[in-house]
Amino acid sequence: MSFRTATLAGIALAATLLAAGTAQAGAIDTLNVTYFTAPAGPDFGNLTVDGVYTNMVTSTLGPDGLPVYNPNYGGTPANDVNSNGELTWWTPSTTTGITQTSTGTVTLPFANNNFYAPNGTGTNDSTEFQTAIFSGTFTLASPEKLTFTLGADDDAFLYVDGTIVSDLGGIHADSQAPVTTTTLGAGTHTLKLFYADRDQTQAALNFGITTTGVTITAVPEPGSLALLGTGLIGLGLILRRRNRNRV
Repeated sequence: MSFRTATLAGIALAATLLAAGTAQAGAIDTLNVTYFTAPAGPDFGNLTVDGVYTNMVTSTLGPDGLPVYNPNYGGTPANDVNSNGELTWWTPSTTTGITQTSTGTVTLPFANNNFYAPNGTGTNDSTEFQTAIFSGTFTLASPEKLTFTLGADDDAFLYVDGTIVSDLGGIHADSQAPVTTTTLGAGTHTLKLFYADRDQTQAALNFGITTTGVTITAVPEPGSLALLGTGLIGLGLILRRRNRNRV
């Protein structure tokens, strides 16, 4: 890509992002999503339905940014765990067969009652299973509690600022777990939702925010941020050149 092309693309992206940032009415909540596919194995397949568990993971994300497994949670034991005790259902590996298949952006509220691999567009989970990570940020003008809707078949773990706010663990039918956070301080917060379909019967996920006046935003990918920076620099050079020509 030439500098001129990158500059023009960056300027266009900058204009889009700035316009989105200044829009107040009709804001659309969005999340980044990374999709993974898991093959049948010890943690995925024709498993025993054991119900909903609210203590399958510990209260904070691990050093690799993944949910930390609680081996004493009481349900069907998980096997795909790294040396830090984190579940690796979202980590590409030749050992477990987890494969990253795509990335994208979704609009909230999100609802997919056939959330099958690949990328939530399949028709069944007879041979492979869908896992996914959703992420974004939101900003609060003042301290506030937020309320979310959340339902899944099977596991769904929701974190705000790296701390669990909803642990919907276990192998179960589509189950709802609406959640209200503790009071969050003013400023910008991160949100992450981990999903895993593990049993060979159904796959579903729904998620949304019911608190009004708060917008969840997908964070631009690093490549987009770099392009935005190039565009802004290019815009500055163009304006500087124009000013010189006017002298």
